[in-house]
Amino acid sequence: MAGGSIFLFETTLFSTYISDVFLFIGCPHYSTTRLISTPPTLISIVPIATGYELRLRAGNPELLFDGYKLYVGNTENDSRFPADLNSGIECMNGILNILPNQPLEYSIELSQTEGPLAAIGTGENTNRICKMQVSVTSGQYLTLRSQVLVVSITNGTATGFVFSMPSNSLRVP
Repeated sequence: MAGGSIFLFETTLFSTYISDVFLFIGCPHYSTTRLISTPPTLISIVPIATGYELRLRAGNPELLFDGYKLYVGNTENDSRFPADLNSGIECMNGILNILPNQPLEYSIELSQTEGPLAAIGTGENTNRICKMQVSVTSGQYLTLRSQVLVVSITNGTATGFVFSMPSNSLRVP
């Protein structure tokens, strides 16, 4: 038993020593600079039975990627640079149908109605990310920004979102 006790003592002492070493040489190299998320690239906007299909290329591999915000304006600058970034339109209920982490062409359904995604019709993009409840009219400009959740380093709680630079803008046909 004495040998077992010594082994246990040595193991505990070694574990404590290793913990102290890692604590001492732990990673002090972290950044307080916010992550810069990649904006999507808008390809086209086409009419569909329920409203419009906004087609985009995106690849958002960020761990805390939370989705997109759509900004609508009467001018390109109004849609690209809103007074408040929180004023954009999000995916309905914050639900993403697909996580856009591959460099593929995706789409977002823009519809005035609530409810689930519409059935995908012939010629429509099958990689539909989500549905945004919004009313858009011909001549308006659309811009997307990706948003990433920001987590506090000190206490691990969410502190808000960081938004990407604006995507290119498209004019509603």
